[in-house]
Amino acid sequence: MWDITVREKVYQRLANEIFFRVLHGEYALGAKLPSFIDLAKEAGSSPETVRKAFRKLQQHGVIVKTWRGYFVASEETAISSFRQQYLATIEKEYLEAKEKVKIQNGTI
Repeated sequence: MWDITVREKVYQRLANEIFFRVLHGEYALGAKLPSFIDLAKEAGSSPETVRKAFRKLQQHGVIVKTWRGYFVASEETAISSFRQQYLATIEKEYLEAKEKVKIQNGTI
């Protein structure tokens, strides 16, 4: 069976990049996020892609939507929880990749 799938969508990658900026303090806890248009220009994507990325982060509690816009969650709990989920996913993908390149009986 062939394993040729594109697993990560552009909006997922953008959501991860926004999340990394939260982790590194570029977007502080409780800070207002840039608009879809501003962030799309900065990231070189479409406003729709940014909207999807925001929705993904909102579903995980990393950002919240108010009538004034989108904000980074003000509590570290949601950020920590999403970080653990992200790391578990990366670890699983790593272990799957490692298994695929495993050499049997010392021969290629």
